[in-house]
Amino acid sequence: MARDRFLISTHVFPDGDNMGSVLALAEGLRKLRKSAASFIEGPIPKMYEWMPGVNHINTRLPDALKRLGPEASDPVLLIVDSGDLERTGAAFDHWFRLHDGLEIANIDHHVSNSLFGTVNWVDPGYSSVGEMVYEILSELGVPIDPDMAQNLFVSVYTDTGRFSFSNTTERSLNYAAEFVTLGASPITAFRNVYANRTLASFHLQALSFQTLTRFLDDRGCCFWVDQDMFASTATNLDDTEGFIDTIRTLKDFLVVAFLKEVSYGDIRVSVRAHPPIDASALMAIFGGGGHPRAAGCRITAPLNDAIRIFVSKAEEAVNSGRALEKTP
Repeated sequence: MARDRFLISTHVFPDGDNMGSVLALAEGLRKLRKSAASFIEGPIPKMYEWMPGVNHINTRLPDALKRLGPEASDPVLLIVDSGDLERTGAAFDHWFRLHDGLEIANIDHHVSNSLFGTVNWVDPGYSSVGEMVYEILSELGVPIDPDMAQNLFVSVYTDTGRFSFSNTTERSLNYAAEFVTLGASPITAFRNVYANRTLASFHLQALSFQTLTRFLDDRGCCFWVDQDMFASTATNLDDTEGFIDTIRTLKDFLVVAFLKEVSYGDIRVSVRAHPPIDASALMAIFGGGGHPRAAGCRITAPLNDAIRIFVSKAEEAVNSGRALEKTP
């Protein structure tokens, strides 16, 4: 490997795949005696604070750059599991403008990826970027220690919905088994990611489920949380994890949308869809992206307006065929 300094990043509001991929890739590069720092803008979600090596992730860009040392050359950027550069957060914006010609390796499995890298490895056939990182590390001859195996297991485990989503493949299961052989603990992943909810989060969930509203001739539903709900239950955005996957188990709906009021006028939307609806195509209408079965976007509008805008555009997109899976 000709380069010696690497800055690894991913999108804001990271999930298990982001976290596991960043942590394993950074540690692997350090094992190769490379200078590697990781940066994720904003706080690390509580459910991932336990992951091995999480203290090495910088949530401020200057701190990450400082860890790389005072060398004059710019680092190679390794951006994992992010459909475009904008999703890595505002902190990169000014820095990018001051550093023309940065080498960027874009490693992703989202079909909506904008191919922004100098080098792009984008393959929707992988269930998770953790699988891709594992193949990179194996190709480089990096020994996978138990901590790296645990982080890679979390990547595959969470992005396949505990091996229940349609993206679960023979490769996913084989790699997960290899991670366990190398020291990963499935029960540790389950307890920390899925079995650590607070009673307050259940109160928030109850409030959000009361908002459930049908649309698309009863083929779709949406629900939401707002700042008043967070305040009344003493919860925050982290506590909404898993809400949409509970609703998606209802057999009546082809599409489920969950809108979260991050702050006034800033709404995060998560969507789960069953065939023939393509969640990625639907979210692309709003400037977002993801996978055919799961995708997301942000809408800049007050919550009530965001709900109205989403429902109206979603119904138009599905009825017109824009948000339906493409037939061969």
